[in-house]
Amino acid sequence: MWNDVLKKIDAINTPKQAVARWSGDSDSVILVSDGINLVYRFQRGSEKYYLRITHISLRAEKELLAAISYQHHLFIKDVPVCEPVLSVNNLWSEQIFQGKEIFLAHVCREVPGEPITFAHKDNKLYEKWGETLGQLHKAAQTYEPKQHRYTDWQQSLDELTGYAQNESQELQSILGEINQYYKVRSSSLNNYGLTHGDHREGNVLTDGKKIHMIDFDLPIYNWFLEDVARPFFHSIIWEEPSWLKKLDPYLDGYLSTLGENSIELAAFTKQIQLKALEIYLWTKNNWSSDRAPGGGNTQKWLEAVYKKIVDDTWIKKIPTASKIK
Repeated sequence: MWNDVLKKIDAINTPKQAVARWSGDSDSVILVSDGINLVYRFQRGSEKYYLRITHISLRAEKELLAAISYQHHLFIKDVPVCEPVLSVNNLWSEQIFQGKEIFLAHVCREVPGEPITFAHKDNKLYEKWGETLGQLHKAAQTYEPKQHRYTDWQQSLDELTGYAQNESQELQSILGEINQYYKVRSSSLNNYGLTHGDHREGNVLTDGKKIHMIDFDLPIYNWFLEDVARPFFHSIIWEEPSWLKKLDPYLDGYLSTLGENSIELAAFTKQIQLKALEIYLWTKNNWSSDRAPGGGNTQKWLEAVYKKIVDDTWIKKIPTASKIK
């Protein structure tokens, strides 16, 4: 299980060893997140950075380098993302040895702001958010990976099908319907490409005016609507209405960057259904902690999401925003 492997880390010495590869102050290292990655904040002089650590058994280094390559491309294209930083050895990723264990480390420069919520009163902020995501997808259209390979939506669905073999017939049937739906979707340069892959509120930072995006661990070839819909997953699944008034300005900003035909808004609810299946099946098969990745009791969380997957009446409860047609 994912988090059991990360527990093997020497919580004091291994992060300090990693920070030294980026000439950081080892006494400034602070753990800030212990989810799917271990994330530490540290300083180098007056500047702040974030160190991310995973285990080589959880993530192949070539996959990590592929994600960093995409993130670096976005940064040099002036998309407001956190900047990946080379180590003193001129490497994007460093192997940190701890006895027989091998951890992988990489570093990004800090960007300003706190995770965005749907509580801000100024709708211009959400328009800016959509515009920024549009900039990301526009830059994605110019990315030409020469040595890196990335997962695509079909590989992801194949993985979910494997996870679902021991699930109820009802869930397997819903997954089959989603799979078939995606197989016949049309794609073009304007609506399909390399996505962020985990574009949720916690990975979008704002100071109330500007937007920055972080955490590029999971880029995947998919319809851009995956990134567009993802931030609303939690609020929709738990039937929290705060998101709805923010959707139109968010879409206004996005469409102003990529144009009216850049996303199929008719597929919005299908995207949320797929995300529910992904999160449910991945967590059930990879997570051993009693505390769910997003907080709360894991078992109760899984039960609640399962109910949403097999009972789709929540879809009918979504008030239709003007642009979802």
